Amino acid sequence: MKTIAQQFHVSISDTEPGLFKIALPGGGYVDIRKEDKNVSGMNWNKYRMTVTLIQYDKDMKVIKENKLSGGDNVYSSFYSSLEKIGDKIWFIYVEPASKNNIGNIMAVEVNPLTLEISQPKTLAASSSMELSLPLMNGMEFKKIIFKYSPDRKRVLLLVGAGKEQFYLSCLDEQLNVIWGKNETIAGITDKEILSEIIDNGGTIYVSYKNDEKGDAKEMANIMVFKQTGTPLHKTLRIPNARPAEVVLLSSQQGDSIHIAGTYCDKTDNLAGVFKGTMATGNFKLTAVQKSPFPETFVEHLANDDWGNTKERKYGISPECSSQLVETGEGISMVTEFSKVDVTSSPSNKPFYISGDILNIYFDNKQTSFTRIPKYRVSTGSRMGASYYAFSAQGKTIIFYNDNEENLTRDITLKPLGSSVYKNVVLVAAVIEPDGTLKRQKVIDMKDEDFLALTEWMKVISPSVVKVPLQKVKFLGAPGNQSKMATITID
Repeated sequence: MKTIAQQFHVSISDTEPGLFKIALPGGGYVDIRKEDKNVSGMNWNKYRMTVTLIQYDKDMKVIKENKLSGGDNVYSSFYSSLEKIGDKIWFIYVEPASKNNIGNIMAVEVNPLTLEISQPKTLAASSSMELSLPLMNGMEFKKIIFKYSPDRKRVLLLVGAGKEQFYLSCLDEQLNVIWGKNETIAGITDKEILSEIIDNGGTIYVSYKNDEKGDAKEMANIMVFKQTGTPLHKTLRIPNARPAEVVLLSSQQGDSIHIAGTYCDKTDNLAGVFKGTMATGNFKLTAVQKSPFPETFVEHLANDDWGNTKERKYGISPECSSQLVETGEGISMVTEFSKVDVTSSPSNKPFYISGDILNIYFDNKQTSFTRIPKYRVSTGSRMGASYYAFSAQGKTIIFYNDNEENLTRDITLKPLGSSVYKNVVLVAAVIEPDGTLKRQKVIDMKDEDFLALTEWMKVISPSVVKVPLQKVKFLGAPGNQSKMATITID
């Protein structure tokens, strides 16, 4: 590590476990090892894996192992996860099913000291979900979403199979099913759902957009699913515009749902952003706050090849995806551009291109726009190609990998590429509510061939985050060495 920015203190460990391992109160860790079996061929339903629970001491020495089901290949490769909810550790998995059905989604509690597991608990029964996938390439259509409420006392489980029908369930912090039901949004497959969240009361919200003509094209749609009663259909009207993204976030206070997104008007490129809220008590919507992109903002993105200033194509490229972060008195919508190029690769492997990051901050006084110039092309692996955003001390902080030369380059210019790992450092972009941007180098291990895996960053406390560092071989393949960095923000 060469340089640490002034307000970021970094410590790096060779022995600390990765983010998948769960720390135990008395010291030590629990993890799982999954080994895929029978994964040849196109029939996804035959995919199986073995699962082994592992207990480590504080120095990462293996103390104990437990091969679940005696090491037999009895777990579907469809989905699995090790989760800590409250003070309990759970292994969540999918049972194999006959034909092309999605099997039962199950959970077992793990005793962290003995590695013994409880009797399986059914989170969603195959017979209740009534969802099936094509036998050939069916994994491309599967969708399992597992999300927490802000207070982590309610859990959302959404299961889909690329059809209009999907399965929704609300679980408590003991993974007991509070309610579960099949739901349908006419004309919308689960793949077209843009955002899904659960509030502290266990109500589930799903957003999507209309691709219709007339007045309907100006509506952002939100479905509200409760334990009882029929779903509520709410529309957020965006005058003289077509919604492109509709992103949801449950407020930490639990009294409202933040709604934000992007819209188009005269062209198919994005013209601006919008924001609204919904009360969780009576589900009343506020009027939309609509903000067009400033002309200079569009000009800079056009110069980066993510926008266009010509009248017939004016606006910003829709090849982007967003998330919402509560920041100070408002919210930040963080957006990253990305695309896949399959036409210009000489090796027939697709080029994964990730570009500029945008931060749009909304509060009751202002909407501010910030562009973070970035450009990365990779093949075969997207390690470290994206970003991690969160809020600290009333500011939005975005960690991402970048070419070190961009930090001293005029920010209005097109960014230099960070495709060569030898020039990449971890950067923190600190953004004030008024849009003021300051970029700082946080970790520099490029000379030792280590890359920060921003996609696996994790918040430990309000001012502490962890990020794994991966050794990188020639041409970007992962090496056999990793480290863990802890970043404390003053």
